[in-house]
Amino acid sequence: MKQIGSIFLRNLHNDEHDQLHLNFSTAIIAETPAKLGIVKENETYQQERQTLIVALQAELGSQHTKTITDADGFRDETDLGFCLFVESHLHHPDPAIQENARRIMRIIDQYGNIRKLNYNAESSNLTNRNTEITSKYAAELTSLGNGWGTAWLNALTDANNQFVAHFGERADEQVAKITANTLEARAAVDAAWQAIVTRINALAVVNGEADYATFIDKANYYIDYNKSLVTARKAKKGGSTDSAEPAK
Repeated sequence: MKQIGSIFLRNLHNDEHDQLHLNFSTAIIAETPAKLGIVKENETYQQERQTLIVALQAELGSQHTKTITDADGFRDETDLGFCLFVESHLHHPDPAIQENARRIMRIIDQYGNIRKLNYNAESSNLTNRNTEITSKYAAELTSLGNGWGTAWLNALTDANNQFVAHFGERADEQVAKITANTLEARAAVDAAWQAIVTRINALAVVNGEADYATFIDKANYYIDYNKSLVTARKAKKGGSTDSAEPAK
């Protein structure tokens, strides 16, 4: 009598584990849950698989990371350009323009190189410094480059606000995924799979294996293949190659 074999699923790496269950799921769809007599069990299995997918995505990292890095790089370049722009007016031929630039540079120097700070500190310091410049020396800023000083600072403020928005998006994403624990999600998927195995094996005994043979053969092929992966990995590491694994 054909039966689905066992595999100690905790020995599999995350990518191996995910692929194995994808193969199982594909085989179930091909045979149909109704034919296999596992409609209810498969619903639970698929739900747990979706939870695991979310957990794995959280573990792999935020989709917003590159956006945040790019946004930070853009505001850094904009801030550097602004600081150099103001500094260049210290050498303007008009003494009045030089004095205006000195007043603004005094504030810039007080805050130091903001670009070296961590994300949150940089965001806060840019906001405070830019607000101080515009509140104290709006006219002086406008005098630099015939309005370019004001336009540049506005562009820097926009760049900083964009970064803060993107950073908030990642925070929201991580909060939504904070309960997604990969180990717990894997265990839930494995338990749901074991319920399917138990039922199909029992049905094959009661009803005969005809309706289940193809699925059982596919499942065992995938199980044996992954067992060989684990055995090869243990051998490579010099560990035990004993394939007698506890039921899972």
